[in-house]
Amino acid sequence: MVDANMSQEEIDALLGNVDALVSGETPIQNTQTTGKGVELSPLERDKIADEMLKGLLKGIPGIRAVLNLNIDIDNPYAEIRKKSEILKDLKGKNVVFQVKINGSFNGEFYFVIPIRDAQKITSVLMGGMGEESSDEPLDVAQITTIKDGLNVMMYSVVSHLSARIGETITPIGMNVFNGNEFADELTEDHYVRIQYNFEVSGLVDTKILFILPYSLVKNILSQLENKDKRKSVVREEVEEEPEIPVKEVEFPSISTTTQGLASPNVDLLLDVQMTVTVELGRTKKYVKDILEMGEGSIIELDKQAGEHVDVLVNGKLVARGEVVVIDENFGVRITEIISPKDKLGIKKKS
Repeated sequence: MVDANMSQEEIDALLGNVDALVSGETPIQNTQTTGKGVELSPLERDKIADEMLKGLLKGIPGIRAVLNLNIDIDNPYAEIRKKSEILKDLKGKNVVFQVKINGSFNGEFYFVIPIRDAQKITSVLMGGMGEESSDEPLDVAQITTIKDGLNVMMYSVVSHLSARIGETITPIGMNVFNGNEFADELTEDHYVRIQYNFEVSGLVDTKILFILPYSLVKNILSQLENKDKRKSVVREEVEEEPEIPVKEVEFPSISTTTQGLASPNVDLLLDVQMTVTVELGRTKKYVKDILEMGEGSIIELDKQAGEHVDVLVNGKLVARGEVVVIDENFGVRITEIISPKDKLGIKKKS
């Protein structure tokens, strides 16, 4: 006879297996281990997945400005995989970006996206509509284009990790591989595979991966833990500081009558150098437009022909004038001095 009463642990285990079957994933234990001391707790797996995600999200505005499309990245899932399993998963139809880093620690991690989706993104970056895609490897022009496009996101990931750890970590290069061309780059036995949902509105809806060496992940988690401990110690020391008695200060009354103001000694400032800049105009361009610039390109500014130029001192607008030619040099004839009231109005408008 079977006991109908189940413990909470048995219920949780059963529900975990059901969820895994629905998602198509293999059920994992509370702490994932592959033997030989290679293991990550659920908290550690969630932490590294979340930190990498935060870095990606910080880089979204840059790539969004280039693509001019909304981007969503969510639903992180991390697990430990053997090198052989990683190579089997990534066999063939993927583009792999290898990001090398040094500083507080040296190493590399990998960003993976399906070839078809990489081709669609590359098409948009190159001025197309993103409709054409195939399983053919990317050519040199496509690799260069998508490398430049995604470099912003990879740099944001490294910058985020550096800020979180409180140590210098610098990206020192990025290589791009078609399919399993990167197999020889994998030198460790175990890696942490992090999967995310990746959607570019109207263009791609796919899965992307981060592949990190297990040793690098443990190093990152260790330094994050050390930083959190240091912050906790500082917080405790601040909380334990004795209260300092505070007394109200009585100020003498100040007379509103003035007996004459002493003129400031301007002579002390006469030999201070200041930078004077004449600004012809400004404009804003997408990264895509900047990359397309070459000799002969024309940039349209926000000022009309014949309109007065701005004169700035140390970056502050102080006057306007018209451009003149003195011998063989350009100059500016001042036609208007900006008053403090006008400066205040300009600040409010901006």
